[in-house]
Amino acid sequence: MRQRKSFPVMLATLLAVMMVLQACSSGGSKNADEKNDATANEQSNSPSTEEATNKPAEAELKPYEVSIVYFGTPEADVALVEKKLNEFFKEKINATVKLQPIAASDYQNRTELMMNTGEKMDLVFSTSWLNYFGNVTKGAFIELDELLDKHGQGIKDTLHPLYLEAPRMKGKLYAIPTNKEITQGQSFTYRKDIVDKYNIPIETINKWADLEPWYEKMSKEEPGLTNLFLAGGNGNSGGGIHMMFETNSNYRPIGPTPGKTQMFLVDYTASEMKVKSILEPELVDINKKEFELFRSYYEKGYINADAGTSKTNAADLRRQGKLWMSSGVWKPGSDIEVKIADNNQFDYVSHVVTEPIVTTDLATGSMFSISRTSEDPERAMMVLNYLHTDPYVINLIVHGIEDKHYKKVGDNRIEPIADSGYGASALFWVIGSQMLNYLKPGQPDDLYTNWKKFNDEAVRFPLMGFVFDDSNVKNEISELTAVVTEYKILGTGAVANPSKMIDERNGKLKAAGIEKVQAELQTQIDKWWAENK
Repeated sequence: MRQRKSFPVMLATLLAVMMVLQACSSGGSKNADEKNDATANEQSNSPSTEEATNKPAEAELKPYEVSIVYFGTPEADVALVEKKLNEFFKEKINATVKLQPIAASDYQNRTELMMNTGEKMDLVFSTSWLNYFGNVTKGAFIELDELLDKHGQGIKDTLHPLYLEAPRMKGKLYAIPTNKEITQGQSFTYRKDIVDKYNIPIETINKWADLEPWYEKMSKEEPGLTNLFLAGGNGNSGGGIHMMFETNSNYRPIGPTPGKTQMFLVDYTASEMKVKSILEPELVDINKKEFELFRSYYEKGYINADAGTSKTNAADLRRQGKLWMSSGVWKPGSDIEVKIADNNQFDYVSHVVTEPIVTTDLATGSMFSISRTSEDPERAMMVLNYLHTDPYVINLIVHGIEDKHYKKVGDNRIEPIADSGYGASALFWVIGSQMLNYLKPGQPDDLYTNWKKFNDEAVRFPLMGFVFDDSNVKNEISELTAVVTEYKILGTGAVANPSKMIDERNGKLKAAGIEKVQAELQTQIDKWWAENK
């Protein structure tokens, strides 16, 4: 009896299904088995769950162009790559994409102008070091939690949980981080041939001061090499302090960084998060010792003579073989990345001098947001989900077209084709999931396994997720920025009597309101700490 009563319903359902199938077939036949659905290009390893998440029936989706605005040098064959991507996305979600790379030097100004004028954008590269949280505050990006639940299951399945914690503002998610290393350790990096030639015990070198005997030796034995290259003309060697290098301390920066200067720090191992400013006597002493050391290095010729004014990129000198060491950050595989960036001329080795800590700034260092001007945020999230889950898509946008821009030499390994017109702009850390990138020559087979282990073992900063709201101290931060800009070459060694200059600078920082900003920061941390610890 139950079967007989259900028959009219079953018949109606069957007729409805037949009508849908007929409608779909008029626009192009579909393979019934989603798991074996081949792309129009060559491969797609997206799991079937991603097909279910990203691929509603085409009849439900009108054609739409998703613009992707990203941090990268425009290349000759962008249009060819875009065409291939469009073949893929047209088949999957009835969408096309518009690739809009913007060079690093122009990116912040160009994108903020686009935001301010309300230009139509969909996916927008965003990052803590390009005013991400400020752009969230002014409403440039939309909230993503519901979109992620609806169309981003692949992202949720593959991203480390801390990645989706860091970009939140007042509990709401406004960006999806690139899936890569979640933190980095401060390090000294050396050319391996120089280390081997002089038997340099890099594991014992943990501070700038430890390098002095080796700077002295290199000056005599390798006069063509620069020991320590600094470029005050770029504004990157300003009046801040390199706390972690000089003390291997537990201090980590927190809050605003006027003029890219670390002004406020906390001890991440302490039971309470008490903010110290660089006016604290302990930190002033460290600051003076470091800058006096750099001054002595400058006077001895260990630092380049034009350190106060140079705008030269250190990477260019490194590629020319003129640097034997540098300071920076480390992650598994970073020495290989430097080698590749230097056209495989030199091997490098690094010694990490600080414990890698997952901070909000590091975990939000490379992300994509969806612009408030997007006309179809759901389709934008679908595209972003593919960039995190589909090897064909992410390698197409990062490396280009097989046999034109690179040669496949293994299941997950390629050799780039020189001067091919695409692939020279280092997009691997910018877009989607770096864990799905093809490996290049020199990169170990277990690179991404090591990254996952590195991420899983990284220590979580106690204030992870805290975001400072500068609304009450905007004027003070502007004044502090002006002060550190005035003293931007103080850390290059090019300034005589740096201790006196530090006292002078600190007096101006106090007059500019550093104590008010510190108090505001402490108030917000105390509130956040009470709610989240």
